[in-house]
Amino acid sequence: MGAEDLERDGFQVTKKVFISPKDTALLDPVRKRKITICNLFANDGLPMCDIVRVLDEKYEHVVMVLLEQGLIRERRKNPRPVREERRRSLFRKF
Repeated sequence: MGAEDLERDGFQVTKKVFISPKDTALLDPVRKRKITICNLFANDGLPMCDIVRVLDEKYEHVVMVLLEQGLIRERRKNPRPVREERRRSLFRKF
């Protein structure tokens, strides 16, 4: 990634590496969707608006998933508390 990739869609991107679960068939549909969102963003480089369009998701949900998984940094001055899911991140630091 070049320096220009450190910001995408108005968010600062973290240096996380996607770790794809080995057997996604065993996962529930909600977790599968989160993995898909993160994979499209991290590995395929899709902008959030394309992820929203392709998956027929809400923009807010895509942003929240990427925040929860630590792929993008919070940009609100008074951020909401992070949900428990962040502890079980699908990513590791680069």
